[in-house]
Formats: sequence, C-alpha cells, structure tokens
Amino acid sequence: MILEPIWGRPILSTEKTLVFADLHLGMEYELLNSGISVPSQTNNILSKIISSIREFNPKDVVFLGDIKHNIPMMSAQERREIPKFFGELSDLVDIYVVKGNHDGNLTEILPRRENVFLYDGKGFSYRGVGFFHGHAYPSEEVISCKVGVMAHNHPVVKLTDGLGAVKTLRVWVRAPVIKERLLERYDRVSMGELLVMPAFNDLCGGMAVNVYKGKFLGPLKGKIRLKDARAYLLDGTDLGHIF
Repeated sequence: MILEPIWGRPILSTEKTLVFADLHLGMEYELLNSGISVPSQTNNILSKIISSIREFNPKDVVFLGDIKHNIPMMSAQERREIPKFFGELSDLVDIYVVKGNHDGNLTEILPRRENVFLYDGKGFSYRGVGFFHGHAYPSEEVISCKVGVMAHNHPVVKLTDGLGAVKTLRVWVRAPVIKERLLERYDRVSMGELLVMPAFNDLCGGMAVNVYKGKFLGPLKGKIRLKDARAYLLDGTDLGHIF
C-alpha cells in the first residue's frame, strides 16, 4: 500500500482509502465552558470529508481515533451530532474507526451498520499497514506491519517571521522506530517507520515539535528515534530534523 498525504490537507491517501485523525467532534462544548462561544463545526467537518470522498472516490475511510472530544462524560451535542455524522458517511463508503483516549462510550452512538467497523486503541492491520491511535500500545498485528500510522500527538511547528509574528502550522512526522526497544515488549517486530498524522479539526491545538524537542505523547515514546524524525508541512515542505 502506497501512503501519500494529500497536498495541502491533513488527509492521508492509500490507494482506495482515505485516512483522517483527531476529529474531536463536540469540542465546542468545552470551549463554551471556558467562556469561548464557537458554533458547532461538525457539519463543516462532515462537508470537508464528503467533499474529499467525492473528489477521490475511495472505497473506505479510516478514522484514527478521538472522534469525539469530551471526557469522561459525553455531551448532548456529541450524542446528537455523531450518529448523524457517521450515518451520512456510511451511506457513501465503508468506515473503519480506531478508538482514541477521548472515545469512551463511542460504541453507544456509532450506527450499527454492516459497513461500520470499530477497533479498540490497539488498532488494526489493513492492506499491510498498521493503523492505531497512539495512546495505547499497538497490537502484535499492527507492530508486524512494516509501516505504522498513528495520531494522538497533533504535531505542529511554530515559526517566527522577521517581524516577530508567530505562525502555528500543522505537520506530518515520519520517524524510524527503535526495533530493539520494541522487542522488549513484542515477540516479533516488522515495523520500521511511523507516520504521525496532524489533527483534522482546525480548532485542535497541537504540540510544537520544534519547541518541545524530544516530547512525544504515548507509550511509544522512547521506542522512536526522534532525533532522526522529519517533519513536513501540509504543502509538502520538508522541514528536516527539528525534534
């Protein structure tokens, strides 16, 4: 399977599959509780995904966790919007969902359809690629794939121009794994590289990988060679080794 980020968008294309990460639907509820009023973005996010489906005509779509945002409780907004969200998408394509650390009780509100598949945080293998969220160790099946794709970190970079203005931009991160460290936990490791996806939701914050050097969220920290990781802007610009 060939992995190709779609130019200018935080979407991964793999032949007849599109991959999205960290939707955080319903995060407006948390913002409202902090005194910030933002209209629901669920329909906007749904429109972007449907537009991409119509443009690229995939057979299926993978969501790499943190579909919903609020924990430990689920908001009324999430209960109302998420079933409709996946109902519309599952009319168009097969849906594969990996649960993230924000996805407690997600099973209750996902449509019960034959083409909607739900996996726990350990992830799953699909067409030779291991997909998982990143807050939990991936399964033996995932770690046996040559390439892993994960989310959870919301990678960004902070860049300062000549006038001192700071821009925060989402990035993709490619990083080699340290196989000997993984073999301390797994009997067999085929994975050689990880691709860390940027968050799809524009409202999501991010971890600035060029500021918090060496920081990585999840149990695979210490099992990834961050000094050899490379970051890429959504337009494909290679920022090099910036961890």
